[in-house]
Amino acid sequence: MLLQPLVNRTLAVAAGAIATLAFAPFSYPLLAIVSIATLYLLTLKSDSAFLMGWLYGLGYFTAGVSWVYVSIHLHGGMGVLAAALMTLMFTGALAILFAAQIWLYKRLFTDGSAPGFVALWILFEWVRSWLFTGFPWLLIGYAFIDTPLISLAPIGGVWLVSAMVLIIAVSASHVIHRKKPTPLLLILAILGASYLIPSHWTESSEKTVSITLIQPNLAQESKWQIEQVDRHIQNIINLSVQAPATDLIIWPETAVPKLIGRAINQISPLVEILNQQGTTLISGFPRKEWSESQQRNLYHNSVGTLTGKISLYDKQRLVPFGEYIPFENQLRGLIAFFDLPMSSFSLPEQPTFQVETPQGSLAGAICYEIAYPELVRENANQSDMILTLSNDTWFGGSHGPDQHFEIARMRAIENGRPVIRATNNGISGFIDAKGQVLATAPRFETAILTHEIAPSMGQTPYQQLGLWPALILAAALLLAALFRHRSFKQNR
Repeated sequence: MLLQPLVNRTLAVAAGAIATLAFAPFSYPLLAIVSIATLYLLTLKSDSAFLMGWLYGLGYFTAGVSWVYVSIHLHGGMGVLAAALMTLMFTGALAILFAAQIWLYKRLFTDGSAPGFVALWILFEWVRSWLFTGFPWLLIGYAFIDTPLISLAPIGGVWLVSAMVLIIAVSASHVIHRKKPTPLLLILAILGASYLIPSHWTESSEKTVSITLIQPNLAQESKWQIEQVDRHIQNIINLSVQAPATDLIIWPETAVPKLIGRAINQISPLVEILNQQGTTLISGFPRKEWSESQQRNLYHNSVGTLTGKISLYDKQRLVPFGEYIPFENQLRGLIAFFDLPMSSFSLPEQPTFQVETPQGSLAGAICYEIAYPELVRENANQSDMILTLSNDTWFGGSHGPDQHFEIARMRAIENGRPVIRATNNGISGFIDAKGQVLATAPRFETAILTHEIAPSMGQTPYQQLGLWPALILAAALLLAALFRHRSFKQNR
């Protein structure tokens, strides 16, 4: 009996860690069910709810976002032990959300309420999407992108998928724990309804757009070296000249590794050629603009057209430490990690939502922004396609880029819009409005990828309602659980 608390705590860490195997590139969604059910059963028996939740979260995030270590160690200049410690500090801080979730659950419910467990999980996933700028990564619904449950995404987004997954997991644990087969009927009902829900909410245009993605495969170590910058720009210009004639040519995030105003002369000959043949060139680049309100230059991580009429989108969700430094005056210069290239970006004072081209309107989402469901929904509302540029070189050979690509697929399904994804070294590709992968370029290779894309028209329920269906469901479950718990206490 003395060993039981240790066994339970070890199981909590392991249960959190195995959830990683449900997401890309492993894609074993049933393990997410096992992970959630294990935490639920452990929570019923636990007297130390906060610790149990924290240990689960530590396993969940340490295994799930271990690619943070790659960024800190390989590209941030930290030693192995220091990078490992900083990674654990990051995942340990994220785990506090799971700790708070399980602690609150045990405080509110002493009867092992299944609806209360589901409701609080959904609410905390939502909180994680915006608290302290948000970290909406590893939302449990992503793991079920290739299952029947994905039909719920165009209705309530990834959160509604998460809700159904949680109901299934907790129902399965009730079958195991209380030996009652009744919850199996609920599981079958959810799966049956998933098959009946329409899968087609938007219409594809009959006129397609031919698009070429350029994947330059630049090494992160040399990308920002002053003596290499012009050579990198010339390299991507040469690749574009070799590309077939298409409606759009798209370069990845910060493909121009210096301020666009200083690079435009070098790019001008290509711009002239593309203007003559009617091709629109879109690229990611840093740019600066003068702020009248702040009386200083602001620097933006941007994507925009370099041919024809200029249209710009500035990044609205900046990555802490990667694109800006919190407590900059205190942290700058302490270690190399706090002096990464291009880590002084600012938010736009007048945000835009799309990049406008003669071929259609493209909703902007730069790198990490694609993980924010509501941001992408807002940007995509008046767009024909979703454009996401990224530089996943930061993640090395880890599973980070696969998770990132899986998230992009979810955004396509939620919004009923094809997604175009251009990256520095992969995964670059095309995703249709149903989340199906049409074409990808090999990772860690220089590549020119061309495909025909049909823009979409119309709106999904999620585009119209946002996350409200999922939040209303969570609120209803929570209220029902609280009412039932009150009755339970009165009967006792």
